[in-house]
Amino acid sequence: MQLGKKIRDLRLRRGLTVQGLADATHLSKGFISQVENNHTSPSLATLRDISRALETSTAYLVVEEEQHPYVVRAGERPRVRVGGNTTKVELLSASPKRNLEMVLAELPAGVSAGDKRHFHHGEECVLCLEGRVSITCGLHRLVLEAGDSCHFDGRVPHAVENCGDGPARLVIAITPAAFEPLIRVREPRAAAAPPTPEASRSR
Repeated sequence: MQLGKKIRDLRLRRGLTVQGLADATHLSKGFISQVENNHTSPSLATLRDISRALETSTAYLVVEEEQHPYVVRAGERPRVRVGGNTTKVELLSASPKRNLEMVLAELPAGVSAGDKRHFHHGEECVLCLEGRVSITCGLHRLVLEAGDSCHFDGRVPHAVENCGDGPARLVIAITPAAFEPLIRVREPRAAAAPPTPEASRSR
């Protein structure tokens, strides 16, 4: 586990000595040294005190896997399939998904980001880069123009539509990651096969 190393690295970045961290957390200098050398495991309450003194989150200290920055190059953005819709959607955030998802969507005039209102747990923020779009959120309807943004509760049924004369470009951030399942268009059901002559005679 990287707990001890993380605490030591953060302490040094903050310019704290072992004694300084001990004083800030009301713990002993020996205990801090044992934690940094992975000779003891602090309780959750103690970890909260240490993370507060180091100006970080308890979650960062206890997570096992080191999270590296994920870069998406402009020419290598994964495309998100949107069924028969002409909307172009590119993924800007990490893949596989983390808690936050961000996409760049291009909507032709008159096209919506979904065929009906949808909702999800978490939050959503829409930034209009180009064009003009309307956002229906619950009982509210508002219009965004280039440079405008809107942040709302994802649990409220909502829809985004291009209400301008030309294409619109949007950056949409959602937490938790939920965009792809919402815009995936369901495949139409196969038409029922006509009854065979034998089946007709048996009725």
